[in-house]
Amino acid sequence: MGQERTAKVMDDKRLANYIGQTVRRLRLDHEFTLQALADESGVSKSYLGDIEKGRKNPTTDVLEAIAQALDVPPRRLLYHAALDQDDPFLVPEQLTLEADAESNVEMQELAQLARHMRPADRRLLLDLARRFSR
Repeated sequence: MGQERTAKVMDDKRLANYIGQTVRRLRLDHEFTLQALADESGVSKSYLGDIEKGRKNPTTDVLEAIAQALDVPPRRLLYHAALDQDDPFLVPEQLTLEADAESNVEMQELAQLARHMRPADRRLLLDLARRFSR
């Protein structure tokens, strides 16, 4: 039993699990059923279910189709997966490519916080941000 538990913990650390959790979170945020996302993305419902459970490793084409259906850039989908707030696959510093790291960290933090908000609260925050940017 100890080996099974260790294998399960190690399995949870696969990037496919993080991608699946992110796809599910974004799907639910958009109030899509699996079937609705399948219809929008052109990816079968059963394959989407396997992706969400971490059983399948989607190709970049499949990720792009899912991201487009969810109206998010594909790199954002991967970024969210890699920066899971509760159990990150990577830490923000590992993903910083731009020179202005401090600005990126702030943007990442905003995105992470917004991800855990209710949709109505996110809309309120977005409205507030738009007012500040004027």
